[in-house]
Amino acid sequence: MINLLRAEWRKVTTIKLGWGMLLGAMALAALGVVAQIASNGVRGNFALPLSAAATQRAIAASASSAYLFSVVVGIILITTEFRHFTSRPTFLIEPRRGLVIVAKLIVAALVGIIYGIVCAALTAAIMAPWFAAMGVSIGWTDNGVLLTMLSDLIVIATFAVVGIGVGVLVRNQIAAIIGALVYLFVLEPLIDIIPVIQNVYPYLPGAAAAAITGASRGNASHLDAVQGGLVLLGWGLLFAAGGWLFTIRRDIP
Repeated sequence: MINLLRAEWRKVTTIKLGWGMLLGAMALAALGVVAQIASNGVRGNFALPLSAAATQRAIAASASSAYLFSVVVGIILITTEFRHFTSRPTFLIEPRRGLVIVAKLIVAALVGIIYGIVCAALTAAIMAPWFAAMGVSIGWTDNGVLLTMLSDLIVIATFAVVGIGVGVLVRNQIAAIIGALVYLFVLEPLIDIIPVIQNVYPYLPGAAAAAITGASRGNASHLDAVQGGLVLLGWGLLFAAGGWLFTIRRDIP
């Protein structure tokens, strides 16, 4: 198992794509922080002031936007095997396919945690001097800012695991990535506004992630952070189990 983990980790760290996705996650997180702070107090913006706990938590939750990149990284980690036919030597060297998937799940979660730590640190690095310059103190513990950043890590790591499951189920790399992004950006928000099925929305992955971090997103407020965490964990376990099962039962491409 140790050798499998080393091999999977080497795959992630020796290709430029992983680092490029990290830079993209950092850029998206930074954009969210800057946009929220810069627009606060602007005429027509009815958000609470920067000193409010809810505002500080919402800004800290910007780091969770990195989940869009972690889910793609998870997909790429497994679909690259099928795209370049390296799945054949991989499963010949280690015929216990379940162990290979477990190793990929662990490495994907670790990558997600690293993405989360970097984005959370970047968020704090932007917030601290900007708030200080405006004479506003940050309630790191009192306002739950640190707890929100910890929630960001959970969300990002879980979506990386979900990405592995999606990649195993779909196999085609382009289709899996496009399908995941279309679902998160289009289908899930549509479910929130369709009366017949909108009651299902809080239990979907994106909404559960919003409930964990406290970010405002449709009917996600129907769940608290703990409930959202359990729902998202359930999705992560479901996709992980599905990926493990499908890999064992399917023929190697």
